[in-house]
Amino acid sequence: MKYIVVIVLLLVLSACAATSTTVVDEEVVTNRQPMATYKSLVIRNFELNRELYTSVPEGRMNERERRYARMPVELAEQIERYVRARHTYQDVARDGQAGGTALVLKGRFTRLGRFRISITAALYDGATGQEVAYFRQTLWDVFDTSETLGSLAREVADFIDRIQYK
Repeated sequence: MKYIVVIVLLLVLSACAATSTTVVDEEVVTNRQPMATYKSLVIRNFELNRELYTSVPEGRMNERERRYARMPVELAEQIERYVRARHTYQDVARDGQAGGTALVLKGRFTRLGRFRISITAALYDGATGQEVAYFRQTLWDVFDTSETLGSLAREVADFIDRIQYK
């Protein structure tokens, strides 16, 4: 009987291997010109209010809170990697200068917890500073979202790639 319980437990745990889910809450493209006219992308670090993940001084933060503090940089780096891999833009940079044919990605974390991360982000025209696209996404994970941040970055890159033809 003990072996049956162990086998069932192992089957349940192996079935839960893919635990994270990213949900696209909203996507809006408001640009009047085709998105394919943009030749470069500048990615800014997403804003993160410290109150979303801790209320203790920096010296007393635990390891999870330190991972949360690093998330804006990690998310931007992973978005950059995924966008570069698709070769959609001639130039992809982090915190660079935005020219006339550039899009600027800016965003912020709206919810940050062990099981859910929500972000809002917008793409801005580099020449005018006008918003050309907006989206909200949420990452769910039954274990720990800070370990699966790459899924969220991949979804952001998917959105950027998907709107090229709008």
